[in-house]
Amino acid sequence: MNNFELNLNLYRSFYYVAKYGGFTKASNFACISQSSLSRNIANLEEILNQKLFERNISDVSLTKDGRELYLKLVEIINILSERIDTKELNVGCLRFIADNYLDTTISKFKKCFENIKINFNFDNTTELYQLLKKDELDLLICRYPLFYKFESHILVEKILDVENVFVCSKQFYQKEKEKMLKNEYIYPLILPDSSEKRRKVEQYLIDNNINYRIEMELPSSNLLKKLILNDLGIGYINKKFVENELEDDTMIELNIFKNIPNDNITIIYNSKNNNNVMKEFIDILKNTIQK
Repeated sequence: MNNFELNLNLYRSFYYVAKYGGFTKASNFACISQSSLSRNIANLEEILNQKLFERNISDVSLTKDGRELYLKLVEIINILSERIDTKELNVGCLRFIADNYLDTTISKFKKCFENIKINFNFDNTTELYQLLKKDELDLLICRYPLFYKFESHILVEKILDVENVFVCSKQFYQKEKEKMLKNEYIYPLILPDSSEKRRKVEQYLIDNNINYRIEMELPSSNLLKKLILNDLGIGYINKKFVENELEDDTMIELNIFKNIPNDNITIIYNSKNNNNVMKEFIDILKNTIQK
């Protein structure tokens, strides 16, 4: 097997470090961490059995073998870059994930690949998964779909646990807090209308013997938050989505609800899809969403 077939990412890392003369600049331009760059180059040197860089305290310089390899790669990298720059990326995503978790990912991706157009489709997981199966989407970002059976070539990977909370407005809490101490209190809940999330939260309420009634079911986290702030009840919502309100005390997290099950963010994609753009996006997503 030709060495170029082993792992193009190793050569890509080498190219950027050689081009920009150091790991710091290469990391910024290539959107790869310095530790990953260093590891990739060490692996490449081992595979080739060649020393490619002279490492100094503040920078690196190419060895003779390194210069020869860099010149060979220039043309190849230009071809690969041209192919990537002409593509689009089609992403299916739940809106609450996009609103709360993807801004840094998208910004960093666009800085690295400014000519790539990202097309988003916002719908429920079932509809988006059907589009993925028909190859109308490259990637699906959603909650983990518990009740699906996946074909062997469909990869499903949880990448982040998400904390949920029960919250109400400060005014609602002040009005109801004495009543909440009584066993007969019935919690007026505003819940998301996602069947999967609803099923999980209602099972939690039953398991913990919590008396409740459903005031409203809403498809939009944004509307749910607004109605909570308008004193209409207690909402079950992603904590990140209301972190500003919790910090400024316009919302109160109800500590009576303990050990609330986490939500998650999951990626689903076709392993047969050789779309380099999608792979770059997934790498950046994993590196940014967990910070």
